[in-house]
Amino acid sequence: MTHIAFTPRLKATPSRGALGVKSDLYEPQRHLEIPDPEFVDSEKDTFERKKPKGETLEKVVKRIPTFYVIIFFSVFTACAVLIIWNTLQVNRLTYDKSRLEGKIEQTKQRIIKLKAQEMQLSAPERIREIAKGKFGMQEANGIDEFTIQ
Repeated sequence: MTHIAFTPRLKATPSRGALGVKSDLYEPQRHLEIPDPEFVDSEKDTFERKKPKGETLEKVVKRIPTFYVIIFFSVFTACAVLIIWNTLQVNRLTYDKSRLEGKIEQTKQRIIKLKAQEMQLSAPERIREIAKGKFGMQEANGIDEFTIQ
């Protein structure tokens, strides 16, 4: 079984003054007007209305605690500093990345040059020339020759 919550009804209908309509238009004598203590002059016992005091900028600023203003500007400054720091870190990391990619490209070019040099130095014709010229070796012609002294 589901429980349902009920709200007690008011005996009087709500005022329509909040909507900008005077309640006297719909129900002229139903509501008694009770003066707001803010507008009642306490020196006199009469219910004369005072003029509502307009809130000036100074009064609004005085109502805001200084502590909250300090916290707001501290958080704002911290966010600005973090955004600037983050931007600087991204720029530094981008610079490091491009520098390292340049080094990788140079290393790849160096590897290609070294492989070409290795192929040139290990060519069979070059090895034959060095063996004949420097060591005095001769090419084998299929017959085993032995020289004994």
